[in-house]
Amino acid sequence: MNIDAVLDPNDAPAPPARWSRMAMASLVLSVLPVGSLLAPLLGVVALIRMRGNPGLRGRGLAWGGIGLGLVASALMASSAYVMYRSFMEVAGRPAAALEAAWAGDTERFRMQMTRPGSEATEAQLAAWTAPLRARLGTLESVEMDTKAPTDPGTPKTDRDMRAAYVATVSKDGQVSRVPVEVIFDRPAGVGAVAAILVRSFTFSLPDGTRIVFPEDERPDTPKPTDRSAERP
Repeated sequence: MNIDAVLDPNDAPAPPARWSRMAMASLVLSVLPVGSLLAPLLGVVALIRMRGNPGLRGRGLAWGGIGLGLVASALMASSAYVMYRSFMEVAGRPAAALEAAWAGDTERFRMQMTRPGSEATEAQLAAWTAPLRARLGTLESVEMDTKAPTDPGTPKTDRDMRAAYVATVSKDGQVSRVPVEVIFDRPAGVGAVAAILVRSFTFSLPDGTRIVFPEDERPDTPKPTDRSAERP
């Protein structure tokens, strides 16, 4: 009897196959919002390890994690890009509206505004910009300020959003920056960010004068009273 043949290590039973934990982690993370970014990387590492270790199982899990992770990551990137574009569109509405107002482009101005600004006539727009032109001169640019509004006030509705902007103007060769408070309004029942429009502007001039459009947005504007009760 050949003892060496009986004890030949090549005839020893192979160790039992086991599942790759990294492949399983790749598949699990692929369906999670943030984990989908790591899932493809873990899947690739799992495949490399399985190539060098025949006792590891889970190639299908690894490929599934890679595929699902890439799809989920692409969807996340696409959603983030859409949100960014929507935010930039809303943030640019004040500049577009004021540039249109200075240029006398009533139609373009209305497109950036919610009521009552969206219903403003050429005469109303001209009446509003006339004192601004006289006091400030030419509008050069409008940009969002990094500071919060100095006087946040009390919002009229739960859809109000206030933001601070700065208008750069030039008159007689002198350039100055004027604070502008912008109130945005989100239409009721609409959740899209791009649906947010401008409701009012408040220019705070250097001498303390506040020019507001529309006029009914002025905080100190007296409300009409009903005098019918005073009649005998």
